[in-house]
Amino acid sequence: MTIQGGRSAFTEGVIACGPTILGYWSIGFASGAIGAVSGFSVPEILLLAAFLYAGSAQFLFYSLWAAGAGPAAVALAVLLVNIRYLLMSSYLARFFSGSSMMQKFASGVLLTDETFGVAAQHAGRHGALPFRWMLGLNVAAYANWIVANVVGAMFAAVIPAGISHGLGFSLTAMFIGLLALNYFGSAQKRLEIVAMVVSAAAVLGTMGFLDVNVSILIATALAATICATALQMQARRGRTA
Repeated sequence: MTIQGGRSAFTEGVIACGPTILGYWSIGFASGAIGAVSGFSVPEILLLAAFLYAGSAQFLFYSLWAAGAGPAAVALAVLLVNIRYLLMSSYLARFFSGSSMMQKFASGVLLTDETFGVAAQHAGRHGALPFRWMLGLNVAAYANWIVANVVGAMFAAVIPAGISHGLGFSLTAMFIGLLALNYFGSAQKRLEIVAMVVSAAAVLGTMGFLDVNVSILIATALAATICATALQMQARRGRTA
C-alpha cells in the first residue's frame, strides 16, 4: 500500500513519529539512568523497556521496587497508571473497523500517549487509520524508547555516583511537570485543584497507619471518583438548563 509521494504507509507512519522522538529520548534516557541507579542491570532495563513500555509506569516501577514494595503492590500500581490506555484504545477502535483482530492487537499493544495523539490527529484528518501506517508509527516510537533506555542505563553506569543518584529527582520533576502541564492545559481547573487537594488529604490522612503505596492508591481512586461524579453532575445540569 502506498500513499502520497509514492511512499509506503509504513514509511509515512515512521515519518509521522518524528516530532515525538525527542520526547521519547529525554524521558527514556532518564528512565534508563534511574533504572541503573536503582540497581537494575542493562539487560534487565532493556527487557523492562521492551515488555512494560510505559514511561510513567517504568518510573513508578523503579521507585516502588527501590522502596521495597511487594510484587502485588507494584503490579496494581502499574495497572492503575496504565488504565488510561483502555480509554485511548477504545477511542481509536472505531478507525480500525476493517482490520483483523491481530492487526487491532498489534496496534493497541504498542500504543503510548504520544502515538495516540499523532494517530488521533491523523484519524481526524483522514477518517481512518491504515494498519501499516499505525505500525510504522508504533515501531518507530518503540525502537527509540528501548534504545534511549539502554543508552541512559549505560550512561549512568560510567558517571560519578553523586551525579547518577541525583538523576533520581527526575522522577519527581517529571510528575511535577506533568501535573503542571495537565493543570494549565485543562478546561476544568477547579476540578484539577479538587483532585490535588483530595489526593493530598487522603495520603496525609492514611499514611500514618497504611503503607504509603496503599495510601497513594486510595488517594487516586478517591480523587478520580469525586471528580468523575462532579463532571456527571455538571453534564446533567447542562442538559436540564
